[in-house]
Amino acid sequence: MRKSALIERMFYHGKSMPRTEYVEIEAKSALNRVQHMGFNWSLNPYQGCFHSCVYCFARAHAKLADRDPGAGFSSRVGVKVNVPELLRLELSRPGWKREMVAFGTATDPYQPIEGSYKLTRRCLMAFRDYRTPIGLITKGTMVIRDVDVLVELSRRAKTTVSFSIPTIDEEVWARTEPGTPPPRKRLRVLKALVDAGIEAGVGMAPVLPGLSDSPGQLEATVAAAAEAGACFLWANIVYLKPGTQRALHGIPQPRVPSLGPEIPRLVSGSLRPCRRENARRGGGGRAQASLWRG
Repeated sequence: MRKSALIERMFYHGKSMPRTEYVEIEAKSALNRVQHMGFNWSLNPYQGCFHSCVYCFARAHAKLADRDPGAGFSSRVGVKVNVPELLRLELSRPGWKREMVAFGTATDPYQPIEGSYKLTRRCLMAFRDYRTPIGLITKGTMVIRDVDVLVELSRRAKTTVSFSIPTIDEEVWARTEPGTPPPRKRLRVLKALVDAGIEAGVGMAPVLPGLSDSPGQLEATVAAAAEAGACFLWANIVYLKPGTQRALHGIPQPRVPSLGPEIPRLVSGSLRPCRRENARRGGGGRAQASLWRG
């Protein structure tokens, strides 16, 4: 077995890994200009995602680009082989103002193929060298491989790592995120990053009405984040854009019918996202998080 495959399986041990085709592509740019999102720039080194999360809003982007938002989103992944070089070029321009870059908004930067290409690691090195702040989001435990670069970057610019952990309910996880490492493994890696001095926390997103929104499920996830030492916690209600509704309805889960009445509001966006809260242990030793709906 090739060395890179061993690295990939080390972080995805015990998972049934679906067959995925990886296609090398040349990107025209590295940084993407973003509007109305609370940040101005994003970076996504891959196109599509092995993780196969049924609720992923990035499926809508694939649909708009005439790519398959269904099974093809995870079975055929584009590898932007020139992204690290493009990123260095863009960060070196005199007009670059070192604004915060959201890293991994439409793909997971630590999906298994990263073990082979190391695009994410090379991009982190570029951010470090050009002192550019980042907010990285991932479900991938492979991020621990790059703790050395993240520590160096955090000493030069604001650096946060958000672990996407919608729930620690393993039944819901298995049915909605079939290609991802288990939630508690993510929490163990989060703790290791925090212990190394990196500001890491939990994105409890998306919360799935009828699947992962019971008080017990929410409290268990928040408590687990606090126990792992999360520096912060934020949450969002799922927003079903075109390309994701059919995938979510296909979940073979008895509680899915209870999602039905919420579909119109989820599609319209009238179920508003939740605000970010500090997840440090408060009085009584419990993490504090506030969820609200419009």
